[in-house]
Amino acid sequence: MPEKKSNPADLRSMESNQGTIKCKRCLSQSQKEFSGELAIHFKGLAGLNKPIVWAFPKLLVCSQCGFAEFTLPERELRVLRNGTPVEGAMVWLGGM
Repeated sequence: MPEKKSNPADLRSMESNQGTIKCKRCLSQSQKEFSGELAIHFKGLAGLNKPIVWAFPKLLVCSQCGFAEFTLPERELRVLRNGTPVEGAMVWLGGM
Protein backbone atom coordinates (compact mmCIF):
# COMPACT_ATOMS: atom_id res chain seq x y z
CA MET A 1 0.00 0.00 0.00
CA PRO A 2 1.47 3.43 -0.89
CA GLU A 3 2.34 5.72 1.98
CA LYS A 4 -0.28 8.37 2.65
CA LYS A 5 1.37 11.79 2.84
CA SER A 6 0.56 14.14 5.67
CA ASN A 7 -1.99 16.62 4.38
CA PRO A 8 -2.86 19.65 6.50
CA ALA A 9 -6.08 19.98 4.52
CA ASP A 10 -7.19 16.72 6.19
CA LEU A 11 -6.81 18.46 9.55
CA ARG A 12 -9.10 21.33 8.74
CA SER A 13 -12.54 20.38 9.93
CA MET A 14 -14.22 23.72 10.49
CA GLU A 15 -14.39 26.27 7.69
CA SER A 16 -16.27 29.54 7.65
CA ASN A 17 -18.13 30.80 4.59
CA GLN A 18 -14.94 32.59 3.47
CA GLY A 19 -12.86 29.39 3.63
CA THR A 20 -10.86 30.48 6.69
CA ILE A 21 -9.94 27.60 8.96
CA LYS A 22 -11.22 27.75 12.54
CA CYS A 23 -9.36 26.26 15.48
CA LYS A 24 -11.10 23.18 16.90
CA ARG A 25 -10.31 24.32 20.46
CA CYS A 26 -10.95 28.09 20.61
CA LEU A 27 -12.66 28.66 17.22
CA SER A 28 -10.32 31.55 16.33
CA GLN A 29 -9.27 31.98 12.72
CA SER A 30 -5.60 32.36 13.64
CA GLN A 31 -4.13 29.06 12.45
CA LYS A 32 -0.88 28.74 10.54
CA GLU A 33 0.84 25.81 8.88
CA PHE A 34 4.40 24.86 9.85
CA SER A 35 6.85 22.06 9.11
CA GLY A 36 7.53 19.88 12.13
CA GLU A 37 10.15 17.54 13.54
CA LEU A 38 8.86 15.21 16.21
CA ALA A 39 10.43 12.44 18.31
CA ILE A 40 7.78 10.19 19.86
CA HIS A 41 8.80 8.16 22.93
CA PHE A 42 6.95 5.25 24.51
CA LYS A 43 5.92 5.90 28.12
CA GLY A 44 7.54 4.66 31.31
CA LEU A 45 10.60 2.54 31.97
CA ALA A 46 9.46 -0.09 29.45
CA GLY A 47 9.61 2.64 26.81
CA LEU A 48 13.38 2.79 27.22
CA ASN A 49 13.58 -0.56 25.38
CA LYS A 50 11.37 0.56 22.49
CA PRO A 51 12.27 2.61 19.44
CA ILE A 52 11.98 6.39 19.37
CA VAL A 53 9.86 7.27 16.34
CA TRP A 54 10.86 10.29 14.27
CA ALA A 55 8.27 12.07 12.13
CA PHE A 56 8.33 15.24 10.05
CA PRO A 57 4.66 16.20 9.69
CA LYS A 58 3.06 19.42 8.58
CA LEU A 59 1.63 21.11 11.68
CA LEU A 60 -1.47 23.27 11.91
CA VAL A 61 -0.99 25.57 14.93
CA CYS A 62 -3.43 28.07 16.43
CA SER A 63 -1.59 31.28 17.35
CA GLN A 64 -4.32 32.18 19.87
CA CYS A 65 -4.49 29.08 22.11
CA GLY A 66 -1.54 26.93 20.97
CA PHE A 67 -3.64 23.94 19.87
CA ALA A 68 -1.74 21.94 17.23
CA GLU A 69 -2.74 19.14 14.86
CA PHE A 70 -0.78 16.79 12.63
CA THR A 71 -1.12 13.46 10.87
CA LEU A 72 1.49 10.68 11.07
CA PRO A 73 2.33 8.52 8.04
CA GLU A 74 1.16 4.89 8.15
CA ARG A 75 4.64 3.39 8.62
CA GLU A 76 5.32 5.50 11.73
CA LEU A 77 1.88 4.51 13.04
CA ARG A 78 2.83 0.84 12.60
CA VAL A 79 5.90 1.37 14.81
CA LEU A 80 3.70 2.99 17.47
CA ARG A 81 1.11 0.18 17.25
CA ASN A 82 3.65 -2.66 17.46
CA GLY A 83 6.53 -1.12 19.40
CA THR A 84 9.00 -2.50 16.87
CA PRO A 85 10.76 -0.91 13.88
CA VAL A 86 9.31 -1.29 10.39
CA GLU A 87 11.08 -0.87 7.06
CA GLY A 88 11.24 2.72 5.92
CA ALA A 89 10.27 4.28 9.26
CA MET A 90 12.72 6.64 10.94
CA VAL A 91 13.47 5.23 14.40
CA TRP A 92 16.29 5.39 16.91
CA LEU A 93 16.96 2.23 18.88
CA GLY A 94 19.35 3.72 21.45
CA GLY A 95 22.90 2.73 22.18
CA MET A 96 25.99 3.87 20.33
